[in-house]
Amino acid sequence: MSEAKKKSSTKPVKTVRHGAVAASIWKRQAPSGFEYYDFSLSRSWKTQSTGREGYSPNFFAANLEDLQATASEAASWIAGQQASMQAVSGIPEPAPAEKNGVGKGLPRAEATSATL
Repeated sequence: MSEAKKKSSTKPVKTVRHGAVAASIWKRQAPSGFEYYDFSLSRSWKTQSTGREGYSPNFFAANLEDLQATASEAASWIAGQQASMQAVSGIPEPAPAEKNGVGKGLPRAEATSATL
């Protein structure tokens, strides 16, 4: 079964909503067997003229606060689940800077008087 078929035939493990914005949280498994969570964002809409409803992957500037709140809550929920999985498996949690791909040991550019 293709990845697209798997995704459409399963339900999210959790849905977080703020206003018209929703995050669907999915539990995935890599070919190696590693389990992880990710989320997708959508915006619900309804036409006034016909009452037709649907979902869109596109957002308006007015959705910014709801987007931030939804993404933050979904990320926090995932972090809690991963911490629980790591506690059970005994694998230490990565340092905070490593979680976001920051702090990989790359030198940081610094301004000097010669470059100003």
